[in-house]
Amino acid sequence: MAKTQRERDQAAREAKLERIQDQVSTGDLTIRKMSDEERAKWAKRREESEATASPADRRRAAAAQRRRARRAARTTP
Repeated sequence: MAKTQRERDQAAREAKLERIQDQVSTGDLTIRKMSDEERAKWAKRREESEATASPADRRRAAAAQRRRARRAARTTP
């Protein structure tokens, strides 16, 4: 039976996450916390981009934020 687009997207996402985990376990990739300086730098850029965003951009950003929150709630034990 053919997979739906959502199932193909989910399979691709899982494959990417598995590849990242493999890279972390072999030491080819390091995941670290953002420094305070980096966090401030990116916060400034985010504020600048939000100030110039169109209403459609704001709606897309809000929808993305809601999706991230839902995903985080699902994966949190």
